[in-house]
Amino acid sequence: MTKNQRILLVIVLTLLTSIALATPAASSDVINVIIYAFDQKPAVYESCTEWITLNNPSNASVEIGNWTLENADGERETIPESTTLYPGAYYIYYLPYQWLDNKNETITLSDSKGNVVDETPLLSDTKDDNRCWVRNDSEWVFEVREEFVKPTPEPSTTPKPSLSPAPIDLSKLGESGIVTTVIDGDTIEIEDVGRIRFADINTPELNTEEGKAAKEYVKGLCEGKEVYLDIDDIHIIDKYGRIVAVVYVHYNETHRVNVNQLLLIEGYAEAKDYHNEFNPDVWMESPLEYVDMTPTP
Repeated sequence: MTKNQRILLVIVLTLLTSIALATPAASSDVINVIIYAFDQKPAVYESCTEWITLNNPSNASVEIGNWTLENADGERETIPESTTLYPGAYYIYYLPYQWLDNKNETITLSDSKGNVVDETPLLSDTKDDNRCWVRNDSEWVFEVREEFVKPTPEPSTTPKPSLSPAPIDLSKLGESGIVTTVIDGDTIEIEDVGRIRFADINTPELNTEEGKAAKEYVKGLCEGKEVYLDIDDIHIIDKYGRIVAVVYVHYNETHRVNVNQLLLIEGYAEAKDYHNEFNPDVWMESPLEYVDMTPTP
């Protein structure tokens, strides 16, 4: 190598070193938010609301607004915009309906750009109690964590309608079962039957005071109690896979009332005349229906 070549090589190396020192190192963009705990089958006598808890174990705040939670079926829930998870803090996301399967469920947490941040293994919970899945370093343990347990509310009394009911034909009723969960004012879960959508009525959304009131009213009427169904003969189920029906529940020891009609009469719902066998206009104009359950001698 000649002297001139050596001089040129030194100049080139000096320039490359200067450029490298002037260029900032790329940030790792590693986010340390984790899925800390979740309950996929809450205690029956509580609110029956599933929840997922996130934790930020780092020393920096993380904006988690518009991040998503995805279950094993590919369904997604979005964390509200402008939500901040502070260092060491926990964030509990309450699900508005049954979103997690009781068996072989997994949860994936992704940021607002769709990057996967954390994911749980396949886990199951078939017990109606306060035990939940909690992260313990690299393992998941099934245990009670008091910080996530809600106090069991006092049993609510069944609200009584203000109108005298009129009888209907008992033979029209089909399925029956115990109401395990009240999803909202017009949707319930019945053991061994499935999710039921009250026919031809709509109650307000749960993010409103009216929606919360409607849900509590239905809980007082139905939760933990046996109901009978008059299932729509035309479609049977709606586009979401819910059984469409008129629901009848105890009015007293011998009679059951039409809950769909009762919600309209008491002002908790509005009528929606969908294409099915029912007519909500008749409910609004007629005395409250009931089924006479008195045994035939």
